[in-house]
Amino acid sequence: MTDTEFATVIWDRYEDALAYQTSSGIRKSIPEYVSFYEGKQWPPPTKNTRNLPRPVINIVKMICRLKKSAILSTPVRIIYKCGDKRIDTDTFNDFSSHILKEIDQDSIDREAIDEATKKGCYFYHYFWDSDKYTENEFRGGLGCELIDPLNIFFENPCELDEQKQKWIIISTRENVENVRKNADTGVNIYNILPDNDSRGDAKADKSRLCTVLTMYYREDGIVYCVKSVKGAIVKRPFSIAPNIDLAYEALELENVKERHSCGAKLYPIVCGYYEKKDKCIYGLSEVEGLIPNQKAINFNIAMSLLNAQEVAWGKYIALPGALKGQTINNAPGQVLIDYSGTGNGIKKLQENYMQSFPMELVKTITDLTRSVTGTSEFMTGEIQGSGMSGTAIARLQSQAQLPIEDLRALFMSVKRKQGRVLAQFYKLYYPSCAFTVEKDGKSVHKCFLCKNYADTEFEVLCETVSGVNASAAGDISMLDTVLKHGKISLEAYINAYPDDALTDKKKLLERIKESENGACGSMEAELSELKAQLKEAKETVEKQNETVNQVLSIIRENRSLKEFISKEYSNGKQYKD
Repeated sequence: MTDTEFATVIWDRYEDALAYQTSSGIRKSIPEYVSFYEGKQWPPPTKNTRNLPRPVINIVKMICRLKKSAILSTPVRIIYKCGDKRIDTDTFNDFSSHILKEIDQDSIDREAIDEATKKGCYFYHYFWDSDKYTENEFRGGLGCELIDPLNIFFENPCELDEQKQKWIIISTRENVENVRKNADTGVNIYNILPDNDSRGDAKADKSRLCTVLTMYYREDGIVYCVKSVKGAIVKRPFSIAPNIDLAYEALELENVKERHSCGAKLYPIVCGYYEKKDKCIYGLSEVEGLIPNQKAINFNIAMSLLNAQEVAWGKYIALPGALKGQTINNAPGQVLIDYSGTGNGIKKLQENYMQSFPMELVKTITDLTRSVTGTSEFMTGEIQGSGMSGTAIARLQSQAQLPIEDLRALFMSVKRKQGRVLAQFYKLYYPSCAFTVEKDGKSVHKCFLCKNYADTEFEVLCETVSGVNASAAGDISMLDTVLKHGKISLEAYINAYPDDALTDKKKLLERIKESENGACGSMEAELSELKAQLKEAKETVEKQNETVNQVLSIIRENRSLKEFISKEYSNGKQYKD
Protein backbone atom coordinates (compact mmCIF):
# COMPACT_ATOMS: atom_id res chain seq x y z
CA MET A 1 0.00 0.00 0.00
CA THR A 2 1.45 3.37 -1.04
CA ASP A 3 1.64 6.37 1.28
CA THR A 4 -1.21 8.07 -0.59
CA GLU A 5 -3.44 4.99 -0.37
CA PHE A 6 -2.67 4.59 3.35
CA ALA A 7 -3.46 8.27 3.96
CA THR A 8 -6.77 7.83 2.14
CA VAL A 9 -7.66 4.82 4.32
CA ILE A 10 -6.91 6.80 7.48
CA TRP A 11 -8.97 9.75 6.29
CA ASP A 12 -11.92 7.48 5.43
CA ARG A 13 -11.78 5.95 8.91
CA TYR A 14 -11.74 9.43 10.41
CA GLU A 15 -14.78 10.54 8.40
CA ASP A 16 -16.72 7.37 9.35
CA ALA A 17 -15.96 7.94 13.04
CA LEU A 18 -16.89 11.60 12.63
CA ALA A 19 -20.21 10.56 11.11
CA TYR A 20 -20.89 8.35 14.16
CA GLN A 21 -20.32 11.27 16.52
CA THR A 22 -22.69 13.40 14.45
CA SER A 23 -25.43 10.77 14.18
CA SER A 24 -25.26 9.96 17.91
CA GLY A 25 -25.62 13.65 18.76
CA ILE A 26 -22.29 13.90 20.58
CA ARG A 27 -20.95 16.72 18.44
CA LYS A 28 -24.00 18.83 19.23
CA SER A 29 -24.66 17.87 22.84
CA ILE A 30 -21.13 18.21 24.30
CA PRO A 31 -20.76 21.91 23.31
CA GLU A 32 -24.22 22.49 24.79
CA TYR A 33 -23.16 20.86 28.07
CA VAL A 34 -20.10 23.09 28.25
CA SER A 35 -22.18 26.19 27.51
CA PHE A 36 -24.65 25.40 30.31
CA TYR A 37 -21.78 24.78 32.74
CA GLU A 38 -20.24 28.13 31.82
CA GLY A 39 -23.56 29.95 32.29
CA LYS A 40 -24.51 30.42 28.62
CA GLN A 41 -28.02 29.13 29.19
CA TRP A 42 -30.30 31.43 27.19
CA PRO A 43 -30.92 31.34 23.43
CA PRO A 44 -30.53 34.55 21.42
CA PRO A 45 -33.42 36.99 22.04
CA THR A 46 -36.27 37.14 19.55
CA LYS A 47 -38.79 39.86 18.82
CA ASN A 48 -41.18 38.41 21.41
CA THR A 49 -38.53 37.82 24.11
CA ARG A 50 -36.30 40.88 23.75
CA ASN A 51 -37.66 42.40 26.99
CA LEU A 52 -37.49 39.14 28.95
CA PRO A 53 -34.87 39.20 31.73
CA ARG A 54 -32.26 36.45 31.42
CA PRO A 55 -31.17 35.46 34.95
CA VAL A 56 -28.86 32.49 35.43
CA ILE A 57 -28.97 30.62 38.73
CA ASN A 58 -26.30 28.11 37.74
CA ILE A 59 -27.17 24.90 39.61
CA VAL A 60 -25.42 22.96 36.83
CA LYS A 61 -22.03 24.39 37.76
CA MET A 62 -22.71 24.06 41.48
CA ILE A 63 -23.60 20.36 41.26
CA CYS A 64 -20.71 19.57 38.90
CA ARG A 65 -18.20 21.26 41.17
CA LEU A 66 -19.57 19.48 44.24
CA LYS A 67 -19.32 16.11 42.49
CA LYS A 68 -15.80 16.87 41.26
CA SER A 69 -14.67 17.87 44.76
CA ALA A 70 -16.23 14.76 46.29
CA ILE A 71 -14.53 12.43 43.80
CA LEU A 72 -11.13 14.07 44.30
CA SER A 73 -11.46 14.58 48.06
CA THR A 74 -9.45 11.41 48.67
CA PRO A 75 -6.53 11.24 46.23
CA VAL A 76 -5.41 7.80 45.09
CA ARG A 77 -1.91 6.51 44.49
CA ILE A 78 -0.86 3.88 41.96
CA ILE A 79 0.92 0.94 43.61
CA TYR A 80 2.84 -1.77 41.78
CA LYS A 81 3.16 -5.22 43.36
CA CYS A 82 5.00 -8.34 42.27
CA GLY A 83 4.97 -11.85 43.71
CA ASP A 84 8.67 -12.30 42.96
CA LYS A 85 10.54 -11.09 46.04
CA ARG A 86 13.71 -10.65 44.00
CA ILE A 87 12.12 -7.69 42.19
CA ASP A 88 12.79 -4.34 43.85
CA THR A 89 9.23 -3.03 43.76
CA ASP A 90 10.04 -0.24 46.22
CA THR A 91 12.38 1.42 43.73
CA PHE A 92 9.84 0.97 40.94
CA ASN A 93 7.09 2.59 43.05
CA ASP A 94 9.38 5.42 44.15
CA PHE A 95 10.39 6.06 40.55
CA SER A 96 6.73 6.08 39.47
CA SER A 97 5.90 8.65 42.17
CA HIS A 98 8.85 10.76 41.02
CA ILE A 99 7.72 10.74 37.36
CA LEU A 100 4.08 11.47 38.25
CA LYS A 101 5.19 14.52 40.21
CA GLU A 102 7.38 15.57 37.31
CA ILE A 103 4.45 15.56 34.86
CA ASP A 104 2.06 16.98 37.53
CA GLN A 105 -0.35 14.07 37.19
CA ASP A 106 -2.55 15.30 40.06
CA SER A 107 -3.38 18.51 38.19
CA ILE A 108 -4.16 16.54 35.04
CA ASP A 109 -6.43 14.25 37.07
CA ARG A 110 -8.35 17.24 38.44
CA GLU A 111 -8.78 18.58 34.93
CA ALA A 112 -9.89 15.13 33.75
CA ILE A 113 -12.66 14.86 36.36
CA ASP A 114 -13.74 18.39 35.48
CA GLU A 115 -14.00 17.28 31.84
CA ALA A 116 -15.92 14.17 32.90
CA THR A 117 -18.62 16.03 34.82
CA LYS A 118 -19.22 18.34 31.86
CA LYS A 119 -18.63 16.09 28.85
CA GLY A 120 -19.15 12.60 30.23
CA CYS A 121 -15.66 11.27 29.47
CA TYR A 122 -11.96 12.05 29.46
CA PHE A 123 -8.99 10.64 27.56
CA TYR A 124 -5.36 10.65 28.72
CA HIS A 125 -2.73 10.60 25.98
CA TYR A 126 0.78 9.67 27.09
CA PHE A 127 3.74 10.32 24.83
CA TRP A 128 7.51 10.67 24.89
CA ASP A 129 8.66 14.28 24.66
CA SER A 130 12.16 14.12 23.19
CA ASP A 131 12.72 17.86 23.72
CA LYS A 132 12.11 17.71 27.46
CA TYR A 133 14.87 18.05 30.03
CA THR A 134 14.53 16.59 33.52
CA GLU A 135 16.23 17.76 36.71
CA ASN A 136 19.07 15.32 35.96
CA GLU A 137 19.56 16.83 32.49
CA PHE A 138 18.19 13.65 30.98
CA ARG A 139 17.18 14.31 27.38
CA GLY A 140 13.51 13.50 26.89
CA GLY A 141 10.71 12.82 29.33
CA LEU A 142 7.23 11.44 29.68
CA GLY A 143 4.40 13.78 28.72
CA CYS A 144 0.66 13.65 29.25
CA GLU A 145 -2.24 15.58 27.76
CA LEU A 146 -6.02 15.39 27.81
CA ILE A 147 -7.76 14.83 24.48
CA ASP A 148 -11.13 16.47 23.88
CA PRO A 149 -13.83 13.82 23.31
CA LEU A 150 -14.69 15.41 19.95
CA ASN A 151 -11.08 14.95 18.79
CA ILE A 152 -10.63 11.24 19.47
CA PHE A 153 -12.14 8.45 17.38
CA PHE A 154 -12.36 4.68 17.76
CA GLU A 155 -12.74 1.75 15.40
CA ASN A 156 -15.65 0.51 17.55
CA PRO A 157 -17.19 3.21 19.79
CA CYS A 158 -19.42 0.55 21.38
CA GLU A 159 -16.36 -1.18 22.87
CA LEU A 160 -15.54 0.37 26.27
CA ASP A 161 -12.03 -1.12 26.54
CA GLU A 162 -9.67 1.06 24.54
CA GLN A 163 -7.03 -1.69 24.42
CA LYS A 164 -9.39 -3.88 22.35
CA GLN A 165 -9.73 -1.31 19.58
CA LYS A 166 -8.15 -2.08 16.19
CA TRP A 167 -7.17 1.56 15.83
CA ILE A 168 -7.53 4.91 17.59
CA ILE A 169 -7.30 8.26 15.83
CA ILE A 170 -6.55 11.65 17.41
CA SER A 171 -7.24 14.76 15.32
CA THR A 172 -5.51 18.10 15.76
CA ARG A 173 -5.58 21.38 13.87
CA GLU A 174 -2.07 22.50 12.97
CA ASN A 175 -0.38 25.09 10.83
CA VAL A 176 0.43 23.79 7.34
CA GLU A 177 3.93 25.25 7.39
CA ASN A 178 4.80 23.53 10.69
CA VAL A 179 3.42 20.21 9.46
CA ARG A 180 5.54 20.42 6.31
CA LYS A 181 8.62 21.31 8.35
CA ASN A 182 8.25 18.23 10.59
CA ALA A 183 7.36 15.77 7.82
CA ASP A 184 9.51 12.70 7.16
CA THR A 185 12.27 12.83 4.60
CA GLY A 186 11.01 11.90 1.14
CA VAL A 187 7.45 13.11 1.77
CA ASN A 188 6.11 15.43 -0.92
CA ILE A 189 5.36 18.40 1.33
CA TYR A 190 3.24 20.09 -1.37
CA ASN A 191 0.65 17.36 -0.89
CA ILE A 192 0.17 18.72 2.64
CA LEU A 193 -2.52 21.32 2.06
CA PRO A 194 -5.12 23.19 4.06
CA ASP A 195 -8.32 21.17 4.31
CA ASN A 196 -10.15 23.53 1.96
CA ASP A 197 -7.35 23.68 -0.63
CA SER A 198 -7.06 20.80 -3.13
CA ARG A 199 -5.10 22.59 -5.87
CA GLY A 200 -1.67 21.32 -4.92
CA ASP A 201 -0.34 24.82 -5.39
CA ALA A 202 3.07 25.35 -3.80
CA LYS A 203 2.17 29.02 -3.35
CA ALA A 204 -0.92 28.22 -1.26
CA ASP A 205 -1.42 30.30 1.86
CA LYS A 206 0.84 28.65 4.46
CA SER A 207 -0.87 30.38 7.37
CA ARG A 208 -3.99 28.25 7.00
CA LEU A 209 -4.61 25.13 9.04
CA CYS A 210 -4.99 21.47 8.20
CA THR A 211 -6.35 18.50 10.13
CA VAL A 212 -3.56 16.17 11.24
CA LEU A 213 -4.60 12.61 12.11
CA THR A 214 -2.47 10.61 14.55
CA MET A 215 -3.48 6.96 14.32
CA TYR A 216 -2.39 4.21 16.71
CA TYR A 217 -2.80 0.61 15.57
CA ARG A 218 -1.32 -2.83 16.22
CA GLU A 219 0.73 -4.98 13.95
CA ASP A 220 1.76 -8.43 15.24
CA GLY A 221 0.71 -7.31 18.71
CA ILE A 222 3.02 -4.27 18.72
CA VAL A 223 1.60 -0.71 18.79
CA TYR A 224 2.57 1.57 15.92
CA CYS A 225 1.81 5.21 15.18
CA VAL A 226 1.35 7.04 11.87
CA LYS A 227 0.55 10.70 11.14
CA SER A 228 -1.25 11.92 8.06
CA VAL A 229 -3.36 14.66 6.54
CA LYS A 230 -5.97 14.40 3.84
CA GLY A 231 -4.25 12.68 0.92
CA ALA A 232 -0.70 12.55 2.35
CA ILE A 233 1.38 10.77 4.98
CA VAL A 234 3.32 13.11 7.29
CA LYS A 235 5.07 10.55 9.54
CA ARG A 236 5.42 7.01 8.25
CA PRO A 237 4.50 4.16 10.65
CA PHE A 238 6.86 3.84 13.62
CA SER A 239 6.79 1.88 16.87
CA ILE A 240 5.88 3.95 19.92
CA ALA A 241 8.77 2.25 21.73
CA PRO A 242 12.13 4.02 21.37
CA ASN A 243 14.70 2.92 18.80
CA ILE A 244 14.22 -0.84 19.04
CA ASP A 245 17.83 -1.89 18.44
CA LEU A 246 19.13 0.56 21.04
CA ALA A 247 16.43 -0.50 23.46
CA TYR A 248 17.32 -4.18 23.04
CA GLU A 249 20.95 -3.36 23.67
CA ALA A 250 20.11 -1.30 26.79
CA LEU A 251 17.92 -4.08 28.13
CA GLU A 252 20.58 -6.70 27.33
CA LEU A 253 18.11 -8.86 25.39
CA GLU A 254 19.48 -11.27 22.84
CA ASN A 255 17.01 -13.73 21.39
CA VAL A 256 14.03 -12.85 19.19
CA LYS A 257 11.41 -13.99 21.69
CA GLU A 258 12.75 -11.60 24.34
CA ARG A 259 12.95 -8.83 21.78
CA HIS A 260 9.32 -9.26 20.83
CA SER A 261 8.27 -8.97 24.49
CA CYS A 262 10.12 -5.65 24.67
CA GLY A 263 7.81 -3.84 22.23
CA ALA A 264 4.93 -1.60 23.28
CA LYS A 265 1.76 -3.69 23.46
CA LEU A 266 -0.58 -1.12 25.06
CA TYR A 267 -2.02 1.94 23.40
CA PRO A 268 -0.68 5.07 25.15
CA ILE A 269 -4.28 6.18 25.66
CA VAL A 270 -6.40 5.73 28.78
CA CYS A 271 -10.16 6.23 28.50
CA GLY A 272 -12.38 7.15 31.40
CA TYR A 273 -16.03 8.08 31.65
CA TYR A 274 -18.08 9.79 34.32
CA GLU A 275 -20.96 7.33 34.18
CA LYS A 276 -21.43 4.40 31.85
CA LYS A 277 -23.50 5.15 28.77
CA ASP A 278 -25.19 2.19 27.12
CA LYS A 279 -22.96 0.86 24.32
CA CYS A 280 -20.90 4.02 24.03
CA ILE A 281 -17.31 4.71 25.05
CA TYR A 282 -18.00 8.44 25.38
CA GLY A 283 -19.90 8.15 28.66
CA LEU A 284 -22.76 10.01 30.32
CA SER A 285 -22.37 13.58 31.55
CA GLU A 286 -23.68 15.01 34.82
CA VAL A 287 -24.92 18.04 32.90
CA GLU A 288 -27.13 16.05 30.53
CA GLY A 289 -29.92 15.43 33.03
CA LEU A 290 -29.70 18.90 34.59
CA ILE A 291 -30.39 21.03 31.51
CA PRO A 292 -34.24 20.73 31.55
CA ASN A 293 -34.32 21.57 35.27
CA GLN A 294 -31.94 24.48 34.73
CA LYS A 295 -34.16 25.85 31.98
CA ALA A 296 -37.25 25.57 34.19
CA ILE A 297 -35.55 27.40 37.05
CA ASN A 298 -34.27 30.18 34.80
CA PHE A 299 -37.67 30.61 33.09
CA ASN A 300 -39.70 30.81 36.32
CA ILE A 301 -37.33 33.37 37.79
CA ALA A 302 -37.33 35.31 34.51
CA MET A 303 -41.14 35.47 34.46
CA SER A 304 -41.21 36.68 38.05
CA LEU A 305 -38.68 39.39 37.21
CA LEU A 306 -40.62 40.34 34.09
CA ASN A 307 -43.79 40.77 36.13
CA ALA A 308 -41.97 42.97 38.65
CA GLN A 309 -40.49 44.92 35.76
CA GLU A 310 -43.85 45.47 34.08
CA VAL A 311 -45.70 46.64 37.19
CA ALA A 312 -42.83 48.70 38.62
CA TRP A 313 -44.26 51.88 37.04
CA GLY A 314 -47.98 52.48 37.55
CA LYS A 315 -50.34 52.78 34.56
CA TYR A 316 -53.04 55.46 34.40
CA ILE A 317 -56.28 56.09 32.51
CA ALA A 318 -57.00 59.74 31.67
CA LEU A 319 -60.05 61.27 29.96
CA PRO A 320 -59.35 63.61 27.02
CA GLY A 321 -58.33 67.00 28.38
CA ALA A 322 -58.03 65.78 31.96
CA LEU A 323 -54.26 66.28 32.06
CA LYS A 324 -53.98 69.45 29.94
CA GLY A 325 -50.30 68.85 29.16
CA GLN A 326 -49.31 67.45 32.55
CA THR A 327 -46.77 64.56 32.49
CA ILE A 328 -47.07 61.65 34.87
CA ASN A 329 -43.49 60.79 35.89
CA ASN A 330 -44.07 58.92 39.19
CA ALA A 331 -41.91 61.44 41.05
CA PRO A 332 -42.38 61.29 44.83
CA GLY A 333 -45.05 63.79 45.95
CA GLN A 334 -46.17 64.62 42.39
CA VAL A 335 -49.59 66.36 42.33
CA LEU A 336 -51.90 65.97 39.30
CA ILE A 337 -54.87 68.26 38.58
CA ASP A 338 -57.97 66.64 37.10
CA TYR A 339 -59.37 69.15 34.55
CA SER A 340 -62.19 66.85 33.42
CA GLY A 341 -64.58 68.20 36.04
CA THR A 342 -65.90 64.67 36.71
CA GLY A 343 -63.52 63.74 39.51
CA ASN A 344 -62.63 60.53 37.68
CA GLY A 345 -60.64 61.95 34.80
CA ILE A 346 -57.36 60.45 36.07
CA LYS A 347 -57.17 57.09 37.79
CA LYS A 348 -54.50 54.44 38.29
CA LEU A 349 -54.92 50.89 37.08
CA GLN A 350 -54.73 48.09 39.63
CA GLU A 351 -51.53 46.02 39.10
CA ASN A 352 -51.69 42.24 39.04
CA TYR A 353 -48.63 40.96 40.92
CA MET A 354 -47.42 37.46 40.24
CA GLN A 355 -48.16 34.97 42.99
CA SER A 356 -45.36 33.38 45.05
CA PHE A 357 -45.98 29.98 43.48
CA PRO A 358 -43.33 30.30 40.72
CA MET A 359 -40.57 30.98 43.27
CA GLU A 360 -41.81 28.13 45.45
CA LEU A 361 -41.67 25.94 42.37
CA VAL A 362 -38.07 27.04 41.78
CA LYS A 363 -37.13 25.99 45.32
CA THR A 364 -38.89 22.65 44.88
CA ILE A 365 -37.13 21.94 41.58
CA THR A 366 -33.77 22.89 43.09
CA ASP A 367 -34.26 20.69 46.16
CA LEU A 368 -35.43 17.72 44.09
CA THR A 369 -32.52 18.17 41.68
CA ARG A 370 -29.99 18.19 44.51
CA SER A 371 -31.67 15.16 46.05
CA VAL A 372 -31.64 12.98 42.92
CA THR A 373 -28.09 14.01 41.98
CA GLY A 374 -26.71 13.16 45.41
CA THR A 375 -25.68 16.71 46.30
CA SER A 376 -28.05 17.27 49.20
CA GLU A 377 -27.19 19.39 52.22
CA PHE A 378 -26.07 16.34 54.16
CA MET A 379 -23.50 15.42 51.50
CA THR A 380 -22.08 18.93 51.36
CA GLY A 381 -22.21 19.49 55.12
CA GLU A 382 -24.43 22.58 54.80
CA ILE A 383 -26.93 21.42 57.44
CA GLN A 384 -26.00 20.48 60.97
CA GLY A 385 -29.20 18.62 61.72
CA SER A 386 -30.74 20.76 64.44
CA GLY A 387 -32.71 18.51 66.78
CA MET A 388 -31.14 15.35 65.34
CA SER A 389 -28.78 13.00 67.10
CA GLY A 390 -25.18 12.66 65.97
CA THR A 391 -25.83 9.05 64.98
CA ALA A 392 -28.72 10.06 62.72
CA ILE A 393 -26.63 12.79 61.06
CA ALA A 394 -23.73 10.38 60.48
CA ARG A 395 -26.08 7.80 58.96
CA LEU A 396 -27.60 10.35 56.57
CA GLN A 397 -24.16 11.62 55.56
CA SER A 398 -22.99 8.05 54.94
CA GLN A 399 -26.00 7.36 52.73
CA ALA A 400 -25.45 10.61 50.83
CA GLN A 401 -21.89 9.50 50.01
CA LEU A 402 -22.94 6.21 48.38
CA PRO A 403 -23.46 7.64 44.85
CA ILE A 404 -20.07 9.36 45.12
CA GLU A 405 -18.42 6.06 46.04
CA ASP A 406 -19.58 4.58 42.73
CA LEU A 407 -18.09 7.51 40.80
CA ARG A 408 -14.88 7.27 42.79
CA ALA A 409 -14.66 3.54 42.07
CA LEU A 410 -14.89 4.26 38.33
CA PHE A 411 -12.06 6.78 38.65
CA MET A 412 -9.89 4.28 40.53
CA SER A 413 -10.42 1.70 37.78
CA VAL A 414 -9.15 4.30 35.30
CA LYS A 415 -6.09 4.90 37.50
CA ARG A 416 -5.30 1.17 37.38
CA LYS A 417 -5.40 1.26 33.57
CA GLN A 418 -3.23 4.34 33.76
CA GLY A 419 -0.71 2.45 35.89
CA ARG A 420 -0.29 -0.29 33.28
CA VAL A 421 0.37 2.23 30.50
CA LEU A 422 2.84 4.13 32.67
CA ALA A 423 4.73 0.94 33.56
CA GLN A 424 5.18 0.29 29.84
CA PHE A 425 6.80 3.72 29.39
CA TYR A 426 9.04 3.22 32.43
CA LYS A 427 10.36 -0.09 31.09
CA LEU A 428 10.88 1.17 27.53
CA TYR A 429 12.17 4.72 27.88
CA TYR A 430 14.27 4.87 31.06
CA PRO A 431 17.37 2.66 30.62
CA SER A 432 19.04 4.44 33.54
CA CYS A 433 17.71 7.38 35.52
CA ALA A 434 18.87 8.78 38.87
CA PHE A 435 16.23 10.38 41.05
CA THR A 436 15.63 11.57 44.60
CA VAL A 437 12.79 10.68 46.97
CA GLU A 438 11.87 11.90 50.44
CA LYS A 439 11.94 9.17 53.10
CA ASP A 440 11.15 10.06 56.71
CA GLY A 441 12.10 13.67 56.09
CA LYS A 442 15.41 12.78 54.43
CA SER A 443 16.43 12.89 50.76
CA VAL A 444 17.33 9.46 49.42
CA HIS A 445 19.14 9.09 46.09
CA LYS A 446 18.17 6.14 43.92
CA CYS A 447 18.77 4.85 40.40
CA PHE A 448 16.14 3.26 38.18
CA LEU A 449 17.30 0.65 35.64
CA CYS A 450 14.64 -0.55 33.23
CA LYS A 451 16.53 -3.79 32.49
CA ASN A 452 15.72 -4.92 36.05
CA TYR A 453 12.00 -4.97 35.17
CA ALA A 454 11.98 -5.90 31.46
CA ASP A 455 10.12 -9.20 31.89
CA THR A 456 8.24 -8.30 35.08
CA GLU A 457 4.45 -8.24 35.02
CA PHE A 458 3.24 -6.04 37.83
CA GLU A 459 -0.11 -6.16 39.58
CA VAL A 460 -1.45 -2.60 39.53
CA LEU A 461 -3.41 -1.47 42.59
CA CYS A 462 -4.76 1.83 43.82
CA GLU A 463 -4.85 2.99 47.41
CA THR A 464 -6.16 6.14 49.01
CA VAL A 465 -3.59 8.59 50.28
CA SER A 466 -3.74 9.20 54.03
CA GLY A 467 -3.40 12.62 55.60
CA VAL A 468 -5.00 14.49 52.71
CA ASN A 469 -6.98 17.71 52.76
CA ALA A 470 -10.24 15.84 53.23
CA SER A 471 -9.15 14.65 56.69
CA ALA A 472 -7.56 17.94 57.77
CA ALA A 473 -10.70 19.06 59.60
CA GLY A 474 -10.79 15.80 61.57
CA ASP A 475 -7.09 16.08 62.39
CA ILE A 476 -7.53 19.65 63.65
CA SER A 477 -10.50 18.63 65.80
CA MET A 478 -8.50 15.79 67.36
CA LEU A 479 -5.50 18.04 68.00
CA ASP A 480 -7.73 20.66 69.64
CA THR A 481 -9.11 17.99 71.97
CA VAL A 482 -5.75 16.61 73.14
CA LEU A 483 -4.35 20.15 73.61
CA LYS A 484 -7.40 21.13 75.64
CA HIS A 485 -6.82 18.16 77.97
CA GLY A 486 -3.13 18.97 78.28
CA LYS A 487 -1.91 15.79 76.60
CA ILE A 488 0.52 17.58 74.27
CA SER A 489 2.53 20.77 74.36
CA LEU A 490 1.77 23.81 72.22
CA GLU A 491 4.92 23.18 70.15
CA ALA A 492 3.88 19.56 69.46
CA TYR A 493 0.40 20.82 68.56
CA ILE A 494 1.78 23.23 65.95
CA ASN A 495 4.14 20.57 64.53
CA ALA A 496 1.25 18.14 64.07
CA TYR A 497 -1.10 20.76 62.60
CA PRO A 498 -1.88 20.14 58.85
CA ASP A 499 0.58 22.05 56.68
CA ASP A 500 -2.08 23.23 54.22
CA ALA A 501 -4.09 24.83 57.03
CA LEU A 502 -1.32 27.24 58.02
CA THR A 503 0.35 29.94 55.96
CA ASP A 504 3.82 29.52 57.50
CA LYS A 505 4.18 26.86 60.19
CA LYS A 506 7.92 27.45 60.57
CA LYS A 507 7.50 31.15 61.30
CA LEU A 508 4.74 30.43 63.82
CA LEU A 509 6.97 27.96 65.66
CA GLU A 510 9.76 30.56 65.77
CA ARG A 511 7.37 33.12 67.25
CA ILE A 512 6.20 30.62 69.87
CA LYS A 513 9.80 29.79 70.75
CA GLU A 514 10.63 33.49 71.06
CA SER A 515 7.58 33.95 73.24
CA GLU A 516 8.60 31.00 75.42
CA ASN A 517 12.15 32.37 75.69
CA GLY A 518 10.72 35.76 76.66
CA ALA A 519 8.49 34.12 79.23
CA CYS A 520 11.47 32.22 80.68
CA GLY A 521 13.44 35.48 80.97
CA SER A 522 10.52 37.16 82.68
CA MET A 523 10.16 34.25 85.10
CA GLU A 524 13.88 34.36 85.89
CA ALA A 525 13.64 38.08 86.68
CA GLU A 526 10.63 37.46 88.90
CA LEU A 527 12.45 34.62 90.62
CA SER A 528 15.48 36.87 91.31
CA GLU A 529 13.19 39.54 92.72
CA LEU A 530 11.45 36.97 94.91
CA LYS A 531 14.82 35.73 96.17
CA ALA A 532 15.80 39.30 97.11
CA GLN A 533 12.47 39.80 98.87
CA LEU A 534 12.90 36.50 100.70
CA LYS A 535 16.42 37.49 101.82
CA GLU A 536 15.12 40.84 103.06
CA ALA A 537 12.27 39.12 104.86
CA LYS A 538 14.69 36.67 106.44
CA GLU A 539 16.86 39.53 107.69
CA THR A 540 13.78 41.28 109.08
CA VAL A 541 12.68 38.09 110.87
CA GLU A 542 16.15 37.64 112.32
CA LYS A 543 16.08 41.23 113.61
CA GLN A 544 12.64 40.69 115.06
CA ASN A 545 13.79 37.45 116.69
CA GLU A 546 16.76 39.31 118.20
CA THR A 547 14.45 42.01 119.54
CA VAL A 548 12.09 39.35 120.98
CA ASN A 549 15.01 37.60 122.65
CA GLN A 550 16.09 40.91 124.21
CA VAL A 551 12.56 41.52 125.43
CA LEU A 552 12.39 38.01 126.88
CA SER A 553 15.72 38.61 128.64
CA ILE A 554 14.43 41.86 130.16
CA ILE A 555 11.23 40.10 131.24
CA ARG A 556 13.25 37.36 132.92
CA GLU A 557 15.43 39.98 134.68
CA ASN A 558 12.34 41.88 135.79
CA ARG A 559 10.80 38.68 137.07
CA SER A 560 13.99 37.85 139.04
CA LEU A 561 14.17 41.37 140.41
CA LYS A 562 10.53 41.23 141.41
CA GLU A 563 11.12 37.96 143.26
CA PHE A 564 14.18 39.46 144.97
CA ILE A 565 12.30 42.57 146.07
CA SER A 566 9.41 40.45 147.29
CA LYS A 567 11.79 38.31 149.33
CA GLU A 568 13.57 41.29 150.80
CA TYR A 569 10.29 42.84 151.65
CA SER A 570 9.22 39.74 153.55
CA ASN A 571 12.52 39.62 155.43
CA GLY A 572 12.26 43.31 156.37
CA LYS A 573 8.74 42.88 157.69
CA GLN A 574 9.79 40.01 159.95
CA TYR A 575 12.68 42.10 161.35
CA LYS A 576 10.34 44.96 162.11
CA ASP A 577 7.94 42.70 164.00
